[in-house]
Amino acid sequence: MSTPILPIIQNQLNLYGYPIFLVLGNIGNIFIVIIFGQQRVNACSTYLISSAIANSFYLTFNSFVQIFPFYYNDESARAFTLCKIRFYVSNVLGQIAKTMIVLACIDRFMFTSSRATFRAFSQPKRAKWLIFVAIIFWHIFASHIAIMTTIINKKCGTFGTYSTIYTIYSIIFVGLIPPIILSIFGYSTYSHMRQIHTRVQPIVQNNREGNVAMRRRDRELLIIVIAEVFVYVVTTTLYPLVLLEMMISPYVLSKKNIQYSQIESFIFTIAFLLLFVNNTAPFYTYLISSKSFRRDFKQLIINGYRKIRRQPVASNISGTQHHTLTKKDTYI
Repeated sequence: MSTPILPIIQNQLNLYGYPIFLVLGNIGNIFIVIIFGQQRVNACSTYLISSAIANSFYLTFNSFVQIFPFYYNDESARAFTLCKIRFYVSNVLGQIAKTMIVLACIDRFMFTSSRATFRAFSQPKRAKWLIFVAIIFWHIFASHIAIMTTIINKKCGTFGTYSTIYTIYSIIFVGLIPPIILSIFGYSTYSHMRQIHTRVQPIVQNNREGNVAMRRRDRELLIIVIAEVFVYVVTTTLYPLVLLEMMISPYVLSKKNIQYSQIESFIFTIAFLLLFVNNTAPFYTYLISSKSFRRDFKQLIINGYRKIRRQPVASNISGTQHHTLTKKDTYI
């Protein structure tokens, strides 16, 4: 017995979900690049800008692939090439974006460390070098996808033994390693900030404004780190689990009925859309979690409006007052 409502919902999600995430994600990522690009250059902002750019490429490429699908009926050389490019480029862009967030989280850990050798790694030059290495690494490391992805029975995908290998690869590098690293370094950063607060407290106890600024930095940095970890875990956990189920189920079930296949396909669509949410969410996560980011975004909109009206553009107050939270302190 089939479930006719699920294919209908799935088609509607494909029809409207990807364009919505494409528009919202690209708008948000553009604002991230503009806002962080206006700041004094530091390692973390460099990672976040790179992540936003990678997210935009990922959303644009995958949205067009989903909105305008290519059918592999002829199994020609052109079809095989497009099939391999579809899986390879999508994976590389997604992994680069994830790596940038991981590097940004590690950078926060380094920057807040009490050890000078760790803090020395938090430099824009090293960040640019690591970004370059990460891009080259994923192009090479993910090359097995371009080699092994193929077309069988007019379907583009992974088959046979490599399907199992690809599933394990996705589980490890999408659903396991990134959230573990983000959680460890996010918590370690929180511990560092607590230690900084404890060390600074006796020195500035007579300076109430200094204490308030330090608490704001602690709180906003902690919120941003937790928000990034939370959003990533929520939006990426389902995808490797679905792949794992799709890998195991053929060995458990001799033959899948129509209803089971429809439910499986529907859940896979939801899982893949959640990956899009992960690439769409950073700007809105920062906007919700960081008061200073909201203030800078508001100032950006006001300045843009004033430029259109040919009115004087106001300077950013948050970056000029010593007792308030500066952009450099907020985003580290």
